Amino acid sequence: MHLIRPALLFLGLAVISIGGCASPSHSVIPLDVPMTDDMTQVAVLSDHSRHPVLLRGVDQKPVSAVRIPNAFRDTIYLLSPGLHVLWVSSVPYGHPLLPQTVRCYVLSAHFERGVRYVLEEDPDNAHVRMLREGSALPVASGQEVDKAPVFLRDCRWK
Repeated sequence: MHLIRPALLFLGLAVISIGGCASPSHSVIPLDVPMTDDMTQVAVLSDHSRHPVLLRGVDQKPVSAVRIPNAFRDTIYLLSPGLHVLWVSSVPYGHPLLPQTVRCYVLSAHFERGVRYVLEEDPDNAHVRMLREGSALPVASGQEVDKAPVFLRDCRWK
């Protein structure tokens, strides 16, 4: 019994230290441009913020694989420069037994070549905003257009 506790403690500390040293992985998703390593030719959109959201569609086309924001994987989307309309929703709770709704937003924004942007929700004011990475000033914002029950239907984009 006395040997098991130190072994478990050592195993627990080893797992924590290995996990703490792991760098987050990145997921790059080209939306309307071919995959590229040259980020100066495209606009880059990230979901990594204090109040993350789900990118659900671009220019009235659904995003094929919605990525749930998390601390271990950064997702960035590549877009062509110019005007785009984004469909964005709040992130639902992780528990399926809680009754919940998601807030649905439409945001129209002009994207510049070589610029990195971040999407975040402002749930208190019922809108989503897009910021230049490293700035607190929004370059675009969108209002809530729907509130959908999670297990009954999807967002109705207007």
